[in-house]
Amino acid sequence: MMTGQNMAPSIVSGVSGLTQALVGAPPWCVIACLALSLALGALQVVFPQESADRLAWWTGRRSYLSQQRLLRTARRREQPPVP
Repeated sequence: MMTGQNMAPSIVSGVSGLTQALVGAPPWCVIACLALSLALGALQVVFPQESADRLAWWTGRRSYLSQQRLLRTARRREQPPVP
């Protein structure tokens, strides 16, 4: 399995550029943009990027969701109707 590259340097460089662009902006805007850029970086680290890994992840996710749907349906059938 291939290891993902370290995203910290690219996130830091992006955040520093974003900070320079937002000089003079309201503090809430700067904080929101910084949080969004860090969240997107974390999202890229968490989810697999390679094709085979991505396919396996989505296949597993689809199987998990279908099992959960079947379990929910079975539980609804077992519950007595609410008067």
